[in-house]
Amino acid sequence: MAIDLTISVLTVPDLEPALRGHFSADAKRGAPWLFSQHREVPGDPGVYVWADPRGAVLYVGSAASLRQRLGREQGWVSAYEPAESWAVSVVHMLKHHQAEAWWVPTADLFEARELERRLIEWHRAVTGSAPPAAGWDAKKGSLRERAQSWAQGLWRTHFG
Repeated sequence: MAIDLTISVLTVPDLEPALRGHFSADAKRGAPWLFSQHREVPGDPGVYVWADPRGAVLYVGSAASLRQRLGREQGWVSAYEPAESWAVSVVHMLKHHQAEAWWVPTADLFEARELERRLIEWHRAVTGSAPPAAGWDAKKGSLRERAQSWAQGLWRTHFG
């Protein structure tokens, strides 16, 4: 029997102090930098956040190309049907919560990875925990992959 558990998560606007702090040293790019959602996803490196329709942050990631990464992930989420196939927990959570992607470009992948870690730690500092979704893949032959396959079979038995 599932029970509801309440955890605190930040919203996308709650990440603004971390963005301001990160980008404040680079005045030539302008501050504050805010997450975007209402324009074409750039091919630049950057950080992205998956959030539910209320803006609750579920996942923070970084990419060498925001357009390629988000295109791939949006495709996985939109195509995912748990009764027909099984996906890693992140895809399942994003689909279940009707998540939407937000992004901010960075100068390069190194900076994107640094900002990703900073945003996760900011989330942890404010709420006491990292965003709830973590890990896109289970490596072939890993304990996680085996556990995921086991959970898939059990899930299908109960819900599929």
